[in-house]
Amino acid sequence: MISLKNNGFQFLEFIHAKENDVHKYQPLAGSFAVIKCEGKHLLCYNVWRKQWEVPAGKREGNESPKECAIRELYEETGQLVRDMEFKGLLKVQDTKFGHIKYNPIYFAEVDKLQSFKNNEETSEIKLWDDKEEIGYIDGVDIHIFDYV
Repeated sequence: MISLKNNGFQFLEFIHAKENDVHKYQPLAGSFAVIKCEGKHLLCYNVWRKQWEVPAGKREGNESPKECAIRELYEETGQLVRDMEFKGLLKVQDTKFGHIKYNPIYFAEVDKLQSFKNNEETSEIKLWDDKEEIGYIDGVDIHIFDYV
């Protein structure tokens, strides 16, 4: 059984769109970096939320959604992957205020993981087969694997 955690957002839908059209979806929020290795998905353990998550985060300055995904992946997991493919948008709703936002999703498959670099947000990384009981995983993140 998979244990889900709700962090104030509810999954609404996955939108298949072209990367050039992301500006049509507002507000455009932070990007997700989905990595597959050895047939499993890369997750990182967020020490603040005490759960497993797909590497993701907010854009900084004028960076593009893809640059955001690449940076967040590196900051949270130590994985430097520049060749990522845009897969679509995650549409989610704030469960408290009802606001909707759109998160770009990027994907790459790698042959092996690079060394993990411990940081203030992430205590460990793991390749997950989408079935193994690992403790809590973000309730929005789990939906990404259905589409990517």
